[in-house]
Amino acid sequence: MRPKLLTLLFTFFVLFVHAQVPHTTWEQPRVGYNSHSHVFSITKVKLGDERTEVTMHVNFFPKHWIKMASTAYLQVGDKHYPIRKKMPMWGDKGTTLLELDKEFFLDESGQLDFVCVFDALPKGTAHFDLIEPAGWQIYNIRPNDMMPQGITDTYWRNDKTGDWFIGITGQHIIYDCQVWQILSQMQKKDKYEFTIARSNDTLAVSVSKLKKGVRKVRIGKTKAIACEAITTKTLPDYPTPDARTTFKDNGYRAGDSVTIYGWVKNLTPELLKAGGGKFADIAIENFITEEEESFNAPLDSLGRYHITVPVLNATEAYIDWGRSMFNIVLEPGETYFFLYDAKTGQQLVMGKDARLQNELQAYPEDIRGNDIHAYYYRVRKSKVDFKSLPDNELLKYLDFVKQEKATADSLLDLRLKEHPNLSQRYAQYLRNLYKAEVGRNLMQAKFFAKSDTLPPEFMDYVTQECWNKMGTPYTLYRNLSTMTQNYLEYMEEETSGSDAIEKVLNLERKGIVKLTDKELNYFKEYKGKLAELQKKADGRPLEERQAMVSEFNNTEMAKTISEVLKRFQSELIVDLVLDETQTVIDSIQLDPVLQEIYIARKLYGLIEDRVQPLPKSTIQWMNENIKMDFARQVVLALHEKYDALMSKDFSNTTNLLSTDNLEGITEGEQILRELIAPWKGKIILIDVWGTWCRPCKDALAHSQELYERMKPYDIYFLYMANRSDETSWKNVIKEYNVSGENVGHVNLPVEQQEAVERFLKVNKYPSYFLIGREGHLLDVNVDPRNMEDFENLIKRIK
Repeated sequence: MRPKLLTLLFTFFVLFVHAQVPHTTWEQPRVGYNSHSHVFSITKVKLGDERTEVTMHVNFFPKHWIKMASTAYLQVGDKHYPIRKKMPMWGDKGTTLLELDKEFFLDESGQLDFVCVFDALPKGTAHFDLIEPAGWQIYNIRPNDMMPQGITDTYWRNDKTGDWFIGITGQHIIYDCQVWQILSQMQKKDKYEFTIARSNDTLAVSVSKLKKGVRKVRIGKTKAIACEAITTKTLPDYPTPDARTTFKDNGYRAGDSVTIYGWVKNLTPELLKAGGGKFADIAIENFITEEEESFNAPLDSLGRYHITVPVLNATEAYIDWGRSMFNIVLEPGETYFFLYDAKTGQQLVMGKDARLQNELQAYPEDIRGNDIHAYYYRVRKSKVDFKSLPDNELLKYLDFVKQEKATADSLLDLRLKEHPNLSQRYAQYLRNLYKAEVGRNLMQAKFFAKSDTLPPEFMDYVTQECWNKMGTPYTLYRNLSTMTQNYLEYMEEETSGSDAIEKVLNLERKGIVKLTDKELNYFKEYKGKLAELQKKADGRPLEERQAMVSEFNNTEMAKTISEVLKRFQSELIVDLVLDETQTVIDSIQLDPVLQEIYIARKLYGLIEDRVQPLPKSTIQWMNENIKMDFARQVVLALHEKYDALMSKDFSNTTNLLSTDNLEGITEGEQILRELIAPWKGKIILIDVWGTWCRPCKDALAHSQELYERMKPYDIYFLYMANRSDETSWKNVIKEYNVSGENVGHVNLPVEQQEAVERFLKVNKYPSYFLIGREGHLLDVNVDPRNMEDFENLIKRIK
């Protein structure tokens, strides 16, 4: 009888849960500011006499947890309506899902729908807030068909074109991408007359009474425009098709820009913290440097901002991402107005040609989570060694990505069928965006492959489906920048003509380097002498061969050649890179635009990695061969920076430590003990870094901030450079001012540095270690990049 009893009890529970007959149900309600919109959304609200039910949807990382606090409540005006602590939250079948104050772990999908129960809200409630005091808030939850009352705080679109035409607030009007001050306002029943002004301009605005959801708006003496209220989060579908398929292309002209006006309306202190503080951030990927460039526009007291942003061409951008969350396309020469109303949750774009921007906000991309980490961590749940993925695993990943893209394309097809007026530019943009996303993620797999080469099927798919079908302009898709770099790097062949001897002779023939007669003869004779040595050494025992090589390396010829190679290191490296670049250009027939971008990237990367300017001959070659002004200017700016740094005096520094006492020592622990001996009694932070390591240099950029914060703790900072050219090493120290009273730098010979790193078990860069006051290596996890955690660790040690 027990099973039947349990079944009866369960049936009673389900009936009890669903017994309430709601007096109002809101399907897909509208919301204002949602502090965790990337996690929680509200899909349904049932307002009843006994309780209020709020159905929520979660879209979060698979296997992560969510939690609902017992302190959560709904708010109407000043009154709170708490969550029912004795009534559990249930799913669509009435089964209990979550318990208050307890972590609930999501499944592999990362998706969850559940119902929360609160005390009943008053009958006739038009809107309310959901507050979880220790966590998140969702404001202004309301029916999706709720029409605005009156004219204040309303937004209107041109009934014929579908564009956002005007916005009317209590003291301002948004029109023509500007915020205008209301000087006077008259109301006669449901008709309104305004006088508005900005700068030296004054306009009259008349708004007719509402008739069948439409008002006629006249600006100045122009013809009245029939406008309908915008009640949705984003602009509704446009009323007519748009068959354009091209995007603005300025030929990658330097000096072009986009003008941006924006308003984070109804800005609250919480919302101020959620975004970029008192700034709106505009983030654009620089296609030459591959770095994200951020432009900060200060907010005024009302949350308004204005900025002009330089753009190379039409480009993908993030506008005020932490708060307003606009992922948008900017086209050169255009002016846009971005509105985020925190009270209504609306995201609207105004502009002479802002259709694509509004469509992308209303219907964002459907492909995400297909990167290699997502595949292995979220889909397969495997603990995989990402440094050694075999071909069969990579092909499984390829199949997964194909499926993800096919799903995204199918969803896009369905969306275009359901919304036939979505523009052709929207459809084309998303299809090319998917190719760039997939191509980028597939090419990232090269960093995890067990083999040096990716499977042929893998590369065939990338080439045929992504590379050969790229969208233009190339700046239009953020992921296209990374995909292009990864693809071209992969295509660079091991250049068989990279023989250093031949390179020097070739540079000498071009007049780029100058050799003495003796040096030139040595270079011409070197290969013959080396061939003779190899012939003599063939078949000899190992020790005899090693002795013969040692004797050869000590000849005047070998020493002279070594000195020449060191003297012309920059010219050799640059020439080699440009040769490899040309090989790729010829092999895959790059179009002229990508050729120049590719070469500029290589030259920029050379300067950045080596922390040194380019040879004068290379700058001359670049000025003659790269016609794209922007690409040339980016390279020249970095070249001039390091050219100036090279001349900065560094002779009086006491931070470069002598290592004469380490000569002949080969054991890593002993080398380290000798290095730290002078500072016994202090806590020592060891930073193992390299001039070629971007994260290392990013950390060094905050050195002075770190020293200032750690002043009270008497710490010595010891920096150990890995495989870093001496000139580059000194340039980094000068660039980031990594100097001070308790700072020391060493640049050991490769063998000694490797010995120390083996002792410390270095497996990444930068790596950090702490030495205690007694000179012992401490068994702690340390990373001074998080200064607060680092300071707390030092406090505990002391």
